[in-house]
Amino acid sequence: MNKVLYLGNKFFKYKKVKSVMETLEPLLSEFCTLKTASDKEHQGLRFIDMLYHFFRYAPQADKIIIDVYSTKAFYFAYAFAQLSKIFCKKYILFLHGGNLPHRYAQSQSMVDAIFSKADAIIAPSPYLKTFFESKGYSVQHIPNIIELEQYPYKSRDTIKPRFLALRGFGKPYNPLMTLKAMLEIKKSYNDFHLLMLGNENEYYYKDVVAFVQKHNLTENIIIQTKMTRDNWVKLSQEYDIMISNPVIDNTPVSLIEGMALGMCVISTRVGGVPYLLNEGYDGFMISNNSAEELVFKIKFLLHQDKNFSFISNNARKKSEEFSWENVKNIWLKILN
Repeated sequence: MNKVLYLGNKFFKYKKVKSVMETLEPLLSEFCTLKTASDKEHQGLRFIDMLYHFFRYAPQADKIIIDVYSTKAFYFAYAFAQLSKIFCKKYILFLHGGNLPHRYAQSQSMVDAIFSKADAIIAPSPYLKTFFESKGYSVQHIPNIIELEQYPYKSRDTIKPRFLALRGFGKPYNPLMTLKAMLEIKKSYNDFHLLMLGNENEYYYKDVVAFVQKHNLTENIIIQTKMTRDNWVKLSQEYDIMISNPVIDNTPVSLIEGMALGMCVISTRVGGVPYLLNEGYDGFMISNNSAEELVFKIKFLLHQDKNFSFISNNARKKSEEFSWENVKNIWLKILN
């Protein structure tokens, strides 16, 4: 079996949500000897831990997988790609984050320095594949995966004002837009219910709590931190509509999870989302940062008498494209 070192983020320990790496880790181990890093929460400690793993395992590794993000973590990818070149190691870049085109515009020479020497470049969405191929790079599309057996399907024949927001309270996910929309929704649906999941250390957490209290929404909105997947999946059976308002995005796993559960998914039309959702067929889209449009879309859906099982069933079928069985052979070919 080939030996592979995978450098990226593992944050289940402190976020209670699996990263892409953590989902892939046991699956890739089926056909390679895999070492991974890092699960450190502090960014500096994470880099040091990755360095340790690089010098400990890279000399014996046949290939190195490096997660590439658009934020400051981009410099991690740059550093380890350069180290891989110094050690004459083949490396694979795994692209994440809908804002990578902006990173390319900011740091074109650095991107080219590592992209041009990569053994392979993997994009989990056609959006990133299309963008970087337009810049002259060869990119392989491998979708993010979900463990379908963990998401029991429930057909939504009708929908009620029961909303689930999974994305958390981070800056890219614009949770205050959701709350502004809910304030308007309450005028027509006083008994609406929203469950918001995230973590206390995220950028907008305190603002979200303050908004709910200020506008007397505590009876309608539950804010839950560090909830495990198993728990929120069980609770999801009580909700019909998943709301996601990212200002930037790639191919969000959370939307795929919602589709697998048969929910009616509404997301902002940004990044790779239009490559994932087909409007009115397996999901719905709204303009970026438009609480007004979110309100309009919700009211439009709630006023419909039609059977939503059509959309629910199509959503589940779309999610099945992201199963391990459908992408396993692509990974096998790249790593071996």
